[in-house]
Amino acid sequence: MAHADGVAYPDVATSRTVHAMRELLRDPDSAARAAELAGVLVGLPGGPPGIVADLVLASTGPFARLARAGLDETDPRLDLAARELDALGALAHARLGPALGPHGLADALGPADAPPTDAPPAAAALRAELLDDPGWGSQARALAEHYRVEGTGALSTRRVLRFRQGSLTAVERPDHTRLADLVGGEALRAPLLADLEAFVGGAPANDALLYGPPGTGKSVTVRAAAAAFADRGLRLVQVDREDVARLEEVLGLLAGDGPRCLVMLDDLVFDDAGRADRALRTALDGGVSERPGNVLVWATSNRLRLLHETHGEREADVEGAAGRAEKIALATRFGRRVAFAPPDQAGYLALAEGLLRARLGTVPPGARDAALRFARLAHGMTPRTARQFAAAFRGTGAAPP
Repeated sequence: MAHADGVAYPDVATSRTVHAMRELLRDPDSAARAAELAGVLVGLPGGPPGIVADLVLASTGPFARLARAGLDETDPRLDLAARELDALGALAHARLGPALGPHGLADALGPADAPPTDAPPAAAALRAELLDDPGWGSQARALAEHYRVEGTGALSTRRVLRFRQGSLTAVERPDHTRLADLVGGEALRAPLLADLEAFVGGAPANDALLYGPPGTGKSVTVRAAAAAFADRGLRLVQVDREDVARLEEVLGLLAGDGPRCLVMLDDLVFDDAGRADRALRTALDGGVSERPGNVLVWATSNRLRLLHETHGEREADVEGAAGRAEKIALATRFGRRVAFAPPDQAGYLALAEGLLRARLGTVPPGARDAALRFARLAHGMTPRTARQFAAAFRGTGAAPP
């Protein structure tokens, strides 16, 4: 495959992996080129077909961007992409063992391919098609539709992403907490899950604000709820506090016919002079730009306030500040507001016992007293404290260190 052929997929054609594969096949007697390819492959999961397929699926090149915006079935650029895909498919399925073997490097080839565990269903299915047949050109239309509906780059191939330094990047080891792992709080989660069910099904839903003291389960609720719908194509996109003012940029990166995305703004606090709240309000309302229908925003706040407050205002929570228009201007952008509070002693013990039972299969004698001692030594009776206790508990008679 010549470099000039990288018109539809220049990012794939010039990738280190494809370059090294091409160069070795051109000169299989070169020990240096064999070593270069082995050095690339040994650090990647799977074998060359899956590695190159992942590059194609995650392409951000001209064809992927064009297809994301919508591409007519008769567009001649489909044929251009098909030719490049055929060349990439032939390269991906080429027998590299005979070229690496004479240099003692055949072991650099990875095992049989399996999709990444966090690959969205659509990406995993199309990847399997590419691994099954080297004639990738026949998948040009399917890939165009994939980019349109599933996105480009990491958005196309990963379930959990983070916005960082102006781009979307994959979270390599996403949190595996599931709804079944959460003990208690079902009533708080019910309306949020109903909203998410409707949203994933194609209906509109309100943005949500989850607020309350630290450790009461806000962030873990967002992550577990998103995981519950990941098999239906939902993406979770975390935006860190320092990038909250760039939410409009994030929405622009996600906007399209799909996939459905849940944006998580964690621990909102606006104490900076830049007044990030104003940029966030504009992004949530859409401003002069239409809000993308495939994006929902859930935010958490560890405090019962979002903006600058007087001493007296600190005593008022979000719901009770309705008379302070400027102070609650941001909070009112969220159509769903859910207050999280620490459980009482009975609730805390029920959480701790439930988590112990899930971990050990039983609740050992003395565990209740140990859980109370742990709460006094830790951070009070919160769901987070209960999880920490259950993880640290080693036996009866004393609180874990």
